[in-house]
Amino acid sequence: HQGIISFGSPVDVCIPTGNFGNILAALYAKMMGIPIRKCICASNENNVLTEFIRTGVYDLRGRKLIPTFSPAVDILKSSNLERYLHLIANEDGQLVTQLYNQLENRGHFQLRKDLLDRLQQDLVAGWCSEEECLAAIHSVYSTTGYILDTHTAVAKVVADRLQDRTCPIIISSTAHYSKFAPAILKALRIAEINQNPLSQLRLLSSYSPLPPVHWGLLETLKKKGNEDHQVCAADMSMLMSHIENLIQNHFLKVS
Repeated sequence: HQGIISFGSPVDVCIPTGNFGNILAALYAKMMGIPIRKCICASNENNVLTEFIRTGVYDLRGRKLIPTFSPAVDILKSSNLERYLHLIANEDGQLVTQLYNQLENRGHFQLRKDLLDRLQQDLVAGWCSEEECLAAIHSVYSTTGYILDTHTAVAKVVADRLQDRTCPIIISSTAHYSKFAPAILKALRIAEINQNPLSQLRLLSSYSPLPPVHWGLLETLKKKGNEDHQVCAADMSMLMSHIENLIQNHFLKVS
């Protein structure tokens, strides 16, 4: 639609990655014939996958999970990576079991060179700091009016860094910014951020952002006014009761 990529020409795909699920889907798509040249794995400061793709060493020793502005990729042990290793190892389940036993018992494992070479035919990787993430959100909004969510911003930073100008890059936007309003408002350099989630969403919508805030959220903002949000108790029966009431009140109500 934008005239950047002609049908059938190769592209790189940059995907914010924690549990290796979306990027694994892209790798499957590549195997099925989609002309993807490289899949770019974009990590935040929990950059164990970047290290692994560059070196072949998956090392959790001494690592602690760092809470970041992109929580969906705050993951140290990527469960879907196991599926990809099984694939490139010609479905050698015994080898993959051995590697993951080492990870469980010793905190690390290392790929054979032939498997690392095979992996690096498909994948390159980079990571993004918290400061770079917020700066990317601010820069893109200032120049285009488009608000990246924090995960997409991680991918944008890494894509810009690894772009070699010979192949277009598609950045996979894996979330909507309204889920991460406090971080987005911080990136937009709002000095005082109201702690009420509805107030945060209302402020975001006032920026006429692209893409717009979802209509369902806007309807909620109109109806709820300044009502405080509720925090449910960490109790299974209470949570089930809240969910049942939500379904009864909002989805099963007959007008």
